[in-house]
Amino acid sequence: MKLGLSQIRELAVLISYEQEFNPQLSLESAFNHILQNHKKLGQKVNFEELTEEEFIEYENHAIKLKDSIENFSAKNHFDKLLDVTEDVTVPAYLRTLVEGVKANRFEIDQMIDNHIHGNWSVQRLELVNLQILRVAVFELLFTDEETVPRVVAVNEAIELAKLYSDDRARKFINGILSNVLAELKANANGDVKPVETVDIDTIEEGETDLDSE
Repeated sequence: MKLGLSQIRELAVLISYEQEFNPQLSLESAFNHILQNHKKLGQKVNFEELTEEEFIEYENHAIKLKDSIENFSAKNHFDKLLDVTEDVTVPAYLRTLVEGVKANRFEIDQMIDNHIHGNWSVQRLELVNLQILRVAVFELLFTDEETVPRVVAVNEAIELAKLYSDDRARKFINGILSNVLAELKANANGDVKPVETVDIDTIEEGETDLDSE
């Protein structure tokens, strides 16, 4: 079974999300649990639809459910995966992303914070949005641009935001990453450039998209 880079990035977000609630959860355990239960990730799940046993199963694997919302996403991004009945080796790049985000969290969060305006900070962001940002910023800061073009890292994050968040959060994520990208380009060129910030409270649903070209 071969996973594409888009799927690996999505898995990195999901695993990092789970590990926030259960720090003892190993990368291998989280990875194999998601693969063995990937069909559930595409289901709409409400509290009233869960049996007590099913609720405990989700709770034990640190998947927090909120009343009357979809569990992760209605779109099953893993629908082309084969059914997995035994452990599968963790892809090298997935390990790089998950462990890299964890090891460099302070610098990553500082970079994100530098581009947030107003009363917002990484502590106030929705956790899934924060994990999307962390994975993308890790790729921007700590991977070889020839291996992972920066515009690809940004666009992949925007696609994940479409799956796991609303339009307003997607625009916010897009704005943050666009500003991070602009700062990195300016630094590489030796330019002195003021830090651009994004205020999530000022983003409207109908606002023009900021997607990188």
